[in-house]
Parts: sequence; C-alpha cells; structure tokens
Amino acid sequence: MKAIHKQFPVPYEAPRGKFSLLVRRFVGALFILAVCLVTCSCRKIEPVSANAAGPLQFTPTKFADAIPDDYGPLIGLTQNPTDPGWVGLWFQKPDRTITAVFVQISQGRIYEKTLTIPRK
Repeated sequence: MKAIHKQFPVPYEAPRGKFSLLVRRFVGALFILAVCLVTCSCRKIEPVSANAAGPLQFTPTKFADAIPDDYGPLIGLTQNPTDPGWVGLWFQKPDRTITAVFVQISQGRIYEKTLTIPRK
C-alpha cells in the first residue's frame, strides 16, 4: 500500500452490479413516463381578447340612501386601489347570487348602479 493511501484512506466503493443498473433504468423509465403523461395532459389555453366583455351588467340601485335587505348578509368589503374613497360592499342573496354595492365613503353616497353576479 502506498504511503498516500495510509494518510488519506479512500472509502470502499461497491462494484456496480446488475441490480444498480436495473434500478437506474427503472427510475429513468418512470421519469420518461411521467414526462409523457404531463405532456399528453396539456392543452392549449384559449387567448382572451382585450375588448371581450362578460355577460355581467350593472343594474340601477333600488335606493339612493339605503341598501335593500333582500340583498342578504354582507360577505365582504373591498377598497378601490386607485381611489381609496370608494369601497365595494359584497352581499349574498338567499339564492347565492352575489350583489356588489359601491359606496363613496368620503361623501357618504351610494353609486347609482349595482353589479349582480348569478351563481350556477
């Protein structure tokens, strides 16, 4: 044995046999199968046109100074990021329809239109 091997012993490496070769091939085959499954399950996303408008429409508010009780309980509140004076109050009717009422808190007025979102 050389003197360098006595100073820095090299760990024993097991010889690569048929078993390790089979494991590597099996793992490689599983990887290829997974890539094929992911590739086959992909589908092209339809582009959305910039001027496409949804079927949701604004309807006139029922009252200028109150929120109707038939809108249901308040489920959320959002603040307009571009104009912090406006908030959106989100209500859920008993039929699970969502209605948004917009309020300007600095002037204490309700916007003249509400947004109704049907649930299916």
